Amino acid sequence: MRQLPIGLDVGTTAVRVLQVGGGERDLRVVDAAKFVIPLDVKDDAARRRKFVIDGIRRLVKECRFRGRDVVMALSAGELAVRNIRMPRMPEEELVTAVNWEAQNKFPFDTATAVIQYLRAGEVRHGDQILDEIILFAAPRAEVDEKIRLACETGLHLVSLDAEPCTVFRGFERFLRRRDDEDAVHVFSDIGADTTMVVARGRDIVFVKTIPIGGAVFNRAVADCLELAPAEAEALRRRIARRRAQGDDEGPEANRADRAVADAIRPHLEDLADEVGLCLRYYSVTFRGPRPGSILFTGGEAHDPSIPAALGDRLGMEIEVGDPFRGVRTDHLDPILDRRGVRAEWATAFGLSLKGFHLAAQFAAGYAA
Repeated sequence: MRQLPIGLDVGTTAVRVLQVGGGERDLRVVDAAKFVIPLDVKDDAARRRKFVIDGIRRLVKECRFRGRDVVMALSAGELAVRNIRMPRMPEEELVTAVNWEAQNKFPFDTATAVIQYLRAGEVRHGDQILDEIILFAAPRAEVDEKIRLACETGLHLVSLDAEPCTVFRGFERFLRRRDDEDAVHVFSDIGADTTMVVARGRDIVFVKTIPIGGAVFNRAVADCLELAPAEAEALRRRIARRRAQGDDEGPEANRADRAVADAIRPHLEDLADEVGLCLRYYSVTFRGPRPGSILFTGGEAHDPSIPAALGDRLGMEIEVGDPFRGVRTDHLDPILDRRGVRAEWATAFGLSLKGFHLAAQFAAGYAA
């Protein structure tokens, strides 16, 4: 069975490691493992880094991952995203023009930054037809840190991806029908922050990071209930677990549920309003209808009340994403139990799938 690289997702609260094997139409998860970053080390950069490195080393040693090639992602907090519009031009000219236009667009030195871009599509500006370009940029220090972290865990970093592209990749494989070519799909990955991705067919046309997510929710609960931040996060984790499993632990637990819901409600409303602005930007820019549904991924999707509240506020149908649909995972119960919410694995899964793209690039280069 063909092995793809290991996908390594180093999140704010947990680390997920996953490897996929097989072909594009007969995928199988080779192995998957995760560990939670303890609340008492999460905010201490040195202790957190050591804990993460030690944990990854342990998983690589104990689990059935094959090879040492790894793909990692630059998260919403490490990656800056901007939209620009450029005259239409050949690809070789666009590379130079984009790097020139990127100057002064980011709050760091672009001379040493790593900059990539996506053509989002054609837009009309007056009498002109322009290209909408999505710029991704990261300071060189962030990229160097990923390389060092992979090295210190004994892994070989073969690619560093943008997290929004990674999340979309895990679901892009379902968009192969002719009817999907012009269909619009909306993805909302809610972790510490929220990343919005809008795709038309198999092409990403809009990306935005919204600084509202688990970190804001945890602070709101801590302030409202007079808890330490670590206690607020632990409480939210317990409630999310209980809701996902459909458990009812009596009046006292239900009172805690209501208190937490009341604390984060204003922030959920703000998040829904920001998502609505994203969808309006897409509709105005590309002159398309407003999408009617939204798919949620990320750690916060484990709490079913969050996607439900956002869907109600937006007036949209919701779905909690399962990136493993059509993928063999039965040998990995209970890690990837089909009865659970598996949306938190979307990034790690998409990172491993990057192996198909890397192989195609290598084959094209070899043929040339």
